[in-house]
Amino acid sequence: MTSEAKGTPKCPNCGAPSTGAFCANCGQQSIVKHGAFVRTVQHQWQRVRHTLVALVIHPGQLTAEFRNGQRARSITPWRLAFNLLTVFFLLSFVTDFGVANFPKLDPSGELGQAISEAAQQAKVDEHVFTERVDRRFNTFFTLTLTVSIALSAVLAGLTHLRRREPWSVHFVFALHLTAWNFIVNLVYLLAMRTLGLALTYGAQSSAVGSTLIVLILLWQFVYVAVAFRRVYADGWVGASAKSAVMVLVGFVTGNVLAILSFYLALQAVLRVG
Repeated sequence: MTSEAKGTPKCPNCGAPSTGAFCANCGQQSIVKHGAFVRTVQHQWQRVRHTLVALVIHPGQLTAEFRNGQRARSITPWRLAFNLLTVFFLLSFVTDFGVANFPKLDPSGELGQAISEAAQQAKVDEHVFTERVDRRFNTFFTLTLTVSIALSAVLAGLTHLRRREPWSVHFVFALHLTAWNFIVNLVYLLAMRTLGLALTYGAQSSAVGSTLIVLILLWQFVYVAVAFRRVYADGWVGASAKSAVMVLVGFVTGNVLAILSFYLALQAVLRVG
């Protein structure tokens, strides 16, 4: 007797016989009359919870799971990194991460002068001009983020040539590290605001601000070292040395790309007028 004669339900998406919770042909979840929505929400929540807990508390676990083929239990690496970037931008109103505050980080005053002169050149109010630059900055920062991810992946690969892992593992490691860095930056900026330190060069030069930066860098160092041990089976000495390189390069690259995105946004607004 055929499966159709037995009344086996078909997948509404591809028409293949569907006997489980998911279609074996296309992967779509089977539609059940009662409780399908609740189960879908529960499944998505479990993925989000597992991803965030693993990302924050267990360094390298998500990359190790990806390498081992355990990929359905967590959010895909690209989506995770860029979703956290979106959250980072959305929370800029409480973290003060924006073009309007960048000149305060420059003790030379060149950034502030560049914005003022550009606004005069465009014959636009400086506040309005800054808002336009800020919107363009978010776009360019997102684009240049791919450069940072690629650099981190190459660095992870070059420091682990003996492991002979596929490059996909190095890129996933870089994506997970980038996602975690957005969480770290949120913690840092919120801590600055909670302590009453505005995002200014002077605040970062103070004893409290300097201590906070050192603690954040130390947190990053330990996190990357543990991640290297879990993903690449490094010893503590090797993992620590490679972690120091990764954190230093990431710190410099992040600041350079932020400045580059700022100037690209500035020029883009000037060209549009």
